[in-house]
Amino acid sequence: MKHSWGPEDLNDPNMPPEIRAIMERIMNQPFGKAKDNSSLPPLKVPKPLPIGSPKLYTMKVTLLDVEPPIWRRFVAPSFMTLDHFHSLLQEVMGWKHAHAFAFEIGKNRFTLHDVGFSVDSMWDTEPSYNAADYELCQLIKPGTEILYEYDFGDGWEHEIIVENDTSNEYQKYCFYCVEGERACPPEDCGGPGGYEHLLEILADPEHPEHDEKIEWLKFCGYRYGKFDSEKFDPDTCNRALKVRRPSSSSDDRAKQATVYKQKKQERKRKEAAKKRNRKR
Repeated sequence: MKHSWGPEDLNDPNMPPEIRAIMERIMNQPFGKAKDNSSLPPLKVPKPLPIGSPKLYTMKVTLLDVEPPIWRRFVAPSFMTLDHFHSLLQEVMGWKHAHAFAFEIGKNRFTLHDVGFSVDSMWDTEPSYNAADYELCQLIKPGTEILYEYDFGDGWEHEIIVENDTSNEYQKYCFYCVEGERACPPEDCGGPGGYEHLLEILADPEHPEHDEKIEWLKFCGYRYGKFDSEKFDPDTCNRALKVRRPSSSSDDRAKQATVYKQKKQERKRKEAAKKRNRKR
């Protein structure tokens, strides 16, 4: 099996689709053209909100060009800068912080300047504002649509819709995942086309590349090379974020307190029964 592919092989029908997508993307990129961020005019935005009384934005992020949809609904605070917002999205979606990123809000583009993703920088030639200099409250409101691109080589694009904003009733719950569906694709699998091809191979144990992909998944950190494309648990996500989701209402908190009390009483009854049995 051939393992080294180049632009001259684009007409080869045996080239894997994920490799073909990467090569075509490479061929169409203006490499060597440096970004000129100095040409951008100063961005006029309102002053940030005071940190002591932040709002919380509820948003939905959907990975584009993938079916069935991979999506998450989550909450983020108004004082979060775009570079920190990127980190939150990485955890919520399930990416691994392995590549550069960009936001497009309105007609403005934001990236993190001077970061060490040398390969990604070959594709990142458009001028952009520094994501570390702007907070969410300066750029978005309910109804705002954001395009979030991650890994310029694979070209993962996400649509983010700001659904609503609320006052922060739970100061310690500034960000958390509410719900979502389906697992995040593995890193470096070749974008939407490569991911679709990967799922086809994994679904067919007789496919000639099946064992190779299993070994590749092991190398990527998937235990036993297993990848469940349907699996997503918001509580697991929130544990990675080191947060717990707040109860949605006082009634919910009362129910949780009642259940906790009942479980505690049940444990005490079982312990008392064990002591009586030992005395007999």
